Amino acid sequence: MEQPQLRLGLLGFADADAQLVVNALAQQSAGWPCWELVDFELADAWCINGRAVERLEGNTVQVHTLLPYLPILALNPAEITRPIAFTEPMPEGIEAGEIINLQSPALMRSALQRFEAWLRPLRAQFALGSEMVAREKELVKGIYHVLDAHGKLLAVVNLVKWTASLLPKVRPVDFDEASWVARPHIAADIPPNFITLRVGQLMWTYAARTTKDVLPPRYRTHKIYLRRIPQLPSGWLRDAHLATLRALSMAPGEFSDIQAATDLPNEMLARTLAALYYAGAITTNKAMASHLERALSPAGDQSSLPPDSNMFAAHSAHGFASGYSQQQRRSEADDTAPTPLV
Repeated sequence: MEQPQLRLGLLGFADADAQLVVNALAQQSAGWPCWELVDFELADAWCINGRAVERLEGNTVQVHTLLPYLPILALNPAEITRPIAFTEPMPEGIEAGEIINLQSPALMRSALQRFEAWLRPLRAQFALGSEMVAREKELVKGIYHVLDAHGKLLAVVNLVKWTASLLPKVRPVDFDEASWVARPHIAADIPPNFITLRVGQLMWTYAARTTKDVLPPRYRTHKIYLRRIPQLPSGWLRDAHLATLRALSMAPGEFSDIQAATDLPNEMLARTLAALYYAGAITTNKAMASHLERALSPAGDQSSLPPDSNMFAAHSAHGFASGYSQQQRRSEADDTAPTPLV
């Protein structure tokens, strides 16, 4: 099954020690997620150099980060909401759940696997998003129950309200051989313990972490329009996403135009556009972007818009469609991401 790209942030590492971490990350095991180094505030997990740590009162520690914009960081390991590990040696008296030895790649790999276990809910969301992309042309407006081989409910995908609800303890592998059962609208109830999120957030989690090129081919040849600002937590947007949104807010353009405006490498721009596409933020159909053009117009003039521009279905006719037949969807696809306008 497809595995996500997880993100590790380093604090307090000089180049030599950081290279040991890089070497450990390069030794990926088949069937496990891959890891990339990112700025620590964007990371799913942290690795902190024990040599850069000083003990303060209680279990609070002070980390000499070696970051020019944040040279010192005070934190309590017990209060961190993401997996965190310290490297040996550590000051005495600090309670740290995960201590690793950079000289042992095997121990580093074991620590990463424990991180991956901690991040299982994120990985499960990625797995469900992967399945939705694989089934994109099959899914139409409605309610879907995702069941394991024994009929246990793993998730409820509601393509009427555009939400996805997951069993809290579901494993990523559970979705690999799960069955999708179309249900009537009255079957939209969600078990009280399930975790619910928007489909756009789920698809962003997938598109931003897949190592596949999932940007639809037309986005490399057609003019691209800004459809809306993605409805996501602000911390999810990286500089590349913001630069691309800024460029498209100024004017629509083809892939090469956006690349010239943002100076992003080809692969990075493709990944950025793919995430924005699956969040419903961009389109290659000018009519689907017309509502935004009207909103940005100083006078709000609608004279240049198609007379039925505000009557476009809230849901895309390109996959996860609004009840069109398969034949109609192929001929009337609006080239827009499978998420609704809200």
